[in-house]
Amino acid sequence: MKITTKSRYAIRSIFALVLLGGDQRPIALNQIAEHEDISRKYLEQIFIKLKKSDIVLGSRGAQGGYMLARDPQNIKLKEVIYAMDGPVNISDCTQEESCDNFASCGINWLWAGLKETVDNYLDNISIYDLKRQAFGGKDADLS
Repeated sequence: MKITTKSRYAIRSIFALVLLGGDQRPIALNQIAEHEDISRKYLEQIFIKLKKSDIVLGSRGAQGGYMLARDPQNIKLKEVIYAMDGPVNISDCTQEESCDNFASCGINWLWAGLKETVDNYLDNISIYDLKRQAFGGKDADLS
């Protein structure tokens, strides 16, 4: 199992967006790119997907940029990863259509359980939690 670079960069860029005030106002993509040392071109691809998934809002113009579409407590890492790559794939053995031995396999429950554990873990961490952790576990004032 591997979280893709696109998913990792999406999480980093949303975290940067919040740190830069993107929970309150639009932040230019150039600022996020500079903050995270990620190319603007690559971030454009990421933010298109984040916008389609209603994680961020985009606006044009001199004061344009991106901001969170919802409260950071309501945006979970699982949602960000799904927006980039779809469900986290632990093994082909977790789905009948991708495993020839699914019906006769005695251990596919193991992989299904691991996938569920990873999904639950990612679904229990919000963008707010990332900022809170960055501030030493103290409540992060996002305003």
